[in-house]
Parts: sequence; structure tokens; C-alpha cells
Amino acid sequence: MNRIPIARPRRAGWMAAAALAWFGGSGEAEGQVSAIDGVPPLPPAVPDTAPPLPLGESLSVPPVQPFSPPPMQPYALPAAENLYAAEQPTLEAAAEEAAAEGEPRRYLMELFGAEQSKFQVYGWIQNSFTANPAFPSDGINFGVTPNYASNDWRGNQYYTVFERPLDHDGTINFGGRLDFLFGHDHSFNHMRGVFDNAFGPTQFAGIDLAQFYGEVHLPVLTEGGLDVKFGRWYTLHGYEVVPAIGRPLLSVPYMFTFGQPFTHWGLMTTWNVSDNLVIYNGSPQGWDDFQNRNLVWTYMGGFSYTGLQDKLNLTFVYSYAVNQFHKQEVQLEGGPLIEASNIGYTGNFTHLWTTVLSYQWTDRLTQVLENDIGYEEDVPFDAGGGVVGHAPSRWTSFGNWFLYELGDNLTGVWRSEIFWDNDGFRTGFADRYYEQTLGLIYKPCPNLWIRPETRWDWAQFGTPYNGGVSGSQFTYGFDIILLY
Repeated sequence: MNRIPIARPRRAGWMAAAALAWFGGSGEAEGQVSAIDGVPPLPPAVPDTAPPLPLGESLSVPPVQPFSPPPMQPYALPAAENLYAAEQPTLEAAAEEAAAEGEPRRYLMELFGAEQSKFQVYGWIQNSFTANPAFPSDGINFGVTPNYASNDWRGNQYYTVFERPLDHDGTINFGGRLDFLFGHDHSFNHMRGVFDNAFGPTQFAGIDLAQFYGEVHLPVLTEGGLDVKFGRWYTLHGYEVVPAIGRPLLSVPYMFTFGQPFTHWGLMTTWNVSDNLVIYNGSPQGWDDFQNRNLVWTYMGGFSYTGLQDKLNLTFVYSYAVNQFHKQEVQLEGGPLIEASNIGYTGNFTHLWTTVLSYQWTDRLTQVLENDIGYEEDVPFDAGGGVVGHAPSRWTSFGNWFLYELGDNLTGVWRSEIFWDNDGFRTGFADRYYEQTLGLIYKPCPNLWIRPETRWDWAQFGTPYNGGVSGSQFTYGFDIILLY
């Protein structure tokens, strides 16, 4: 079954896919990934958000008792609740947590003597290297992202956040956030309509405005009130996220790369029902798409519940989106390339259900479980003989993370995953993929992180690895992160 590029690529047409936000808090649609100039050819793939440490900011609070989010364990919450990908708690709460936990210092704020300012600037620099002893002929670590380049050094994320967090103090107040991403991961997180074709897909000197949104806090409905956000923001789906310091490992799983969106453009509301329950409802314009009047508005919603003395968190998110192009380029039977309206555009809905359960078994051991179920309607493909066929795309994934604190500055990580690409539209191969990753998070000091990892990938039926000649793959990587 050969596929033709009449549907939209989910992101850049190569295996670029995911990472998180540091001080915050997450098709060729599904048809096929086309080759991009300058990128080594991959096996046909169709690419289609972690961990928090309580950091933040705040203001002086009026006599009203401020609403406080429930305590969070490092690397134990899903993207929807990940402080690295969203606004932070109040400065007052953050200061208390930082004193107790030894959190990273914000050197930029200290430089200007503005540590207590309501407006905050902070970020990190991430560089990595990943070795593949098989030296694949195409130079690609298939399925491994964002460190997809084998035996190569990557300047992944030179990331700066500018934000004014909301105050949950019983008053109407406004905030916003801008995430500036420079480095190789700019194409990994690319949103169609933002800097299209401005930078080469493998170019280090590229820019992505990973998030830019405004928001308002309304003291209505409950004590925690309602937060309303509009702009570009990280997805609520899944456990892992884009910003490097929001996730526990250098690489990300298949479910994140091939099965989930990265960012959305649109509206999202967060209703802080109680200290234990948060409800999300919003309307974005599809997956990884910037504002376009031709695109339809869709839905995303869910909830996050924290209980059992804050040891347990359960988050469920559902969304549906239209991920094809409203226009399509068609070339059949060797004829000229033409652009025409995509009559199947509004019928190509992508449904995604994600459930993330985390539990802190002991003071040192935390476990995270994730299940994703995805379904896309009417994915177009070249059925041969000049005929465009349509077929559904289905995928399912299960992931498990164990995080164990070996010491005050050392955490061990073990991730296991199964990803079913039932029809081959997500990865380019109808197969069942497995992945086991062991890693460490070593912090010689709070502002310096070193994360080595060993990863084993294999497919049950095909040979997508090492240039398309192997059914399995070993990679050994590490990254160094400097927070400022």
C-alpha cells in the first residue's frame, strides 16, 4: 500500500517529535511522512506532552486565603498538571518549596535584582550525544527522538521563558507566557504556520516560539476560580512533555512521537474545583496547527484528580481534531501536480484518549502508568491504478515508568513501552514496537543536570532499524542541562 502526500504531515516530515518546559507546569496526517530536503531519508514514517518540581512565583497576597494547587512529586505528574509546561505556582509557595528542596536558582532574575518580581525570566541549555554502535547507513536512530541523529552531538534546547503567572488570590488578574526555543529541537516542536520553511529541518540555528498565550484568572464558581487561556500552548495529553527538564529522560517514547500532538492553538479553560480536582475544557484548531480561518474548531477536555494524601494522581484527557489539509496536492498516474479542495477534510476526525495514573509508593519510589487509544477516520493513500483510497488509522500504547531516588541528587529511571501501529499510518509500518530505557538523573548542583541513558528498541515483525535492515536497535546517550 503506497501512500501519497495528499494529507498533511503531522509535523516536519521526519522523525522529529518531543520534549517539555522547565519552570512550567505538553497528519501527514496521518497519511505519510514525506522526505524533506536536507534530511537523510527515513523508512516511510508518519509522525503524526512530565515531570514537575515545585518552582514558581508569587506576589504579596491580600487577606483572602489563596488557592494552592496540591503538592506535586518530581517527575510524577502528567502533561496536564506539569508545572514545567504551564504557569507556575505563586512566588511565596515556590520560595518555601525551593528552600526545602534545593531548587535551581534563577540567575537572570538575580542579575537584575528582581527575584520577587511578578514577571519572571528563566530557562536552560540542553546539549546531547547519542551513540548507535550499528552505525545505520541513513544516520537515523529510528523511533528515538528528539535525539534521532546517530553518533552525533545535538544542541537540543536553548530555551528561555518569559512569564507573568496568574494569582489565585480571589481577584481578577491577567498573565501570560512566551517560550523561546532555539536549537535543533526547533523542528521537533514545529507548528504549521509558525516560521514555515524559515529554517532547515536539521539546522541548529533555528527558532520556535514553543508557547505564546495570554490568560486571565476569574474568581468564580469555586474558591480556586476559573483560568482562561488563549494562544499556543502545550498539549494536555500524556505524561512526557517537550521542555527537556520536564521529562525524566533524554529520549521520549513512541506514544509521544507518533501518537500525540505537541501543541495547540486555541482556547483552554481550567476550573480549579478543589484542592483535589481540576477540570479542563477547551477548543483548539487541531494538532500542531496555527490560526487558519479554513480550519475547524474542535474539542479537548478532561480532568485531573489528586488523592490519598497527594500520593496518587489520575488524569484523563480526550480530544478530537481534524488533521488533514483543507487543501491537498494530488498527482495521479504521472500527471501534473494540482491543488484541489480536500472533500474529505471535515470527515477526517482524529480521536485520542489518554489516561495517566501516578502513585508514590514510598518516599523514594514513584510509578507512572499511561494508556493511549487513538483513531483517525478516512486516511487517504494511493491504492494504485490512479485511485485514492481511504482507510482508518488505529493505534494503542501502554507505558510504565519507575522513578527511584537513589540519593539526594541522583534518581534512577526505568521506562517500558508497547506501541501498536495497527495500520502503519503512524510510523510507516504496521507493526508492534517495544522499548526499554534505563537512565539516571544526576544533579551535581541544582542548576546542573546530567542524564545518561541506555535504550533498546525492537519491532515484532519488521526491520525498521539501522537503515531498514534490523529488527532491533541499541542506543546509548546522555545530555547535559544547565539551568539559569
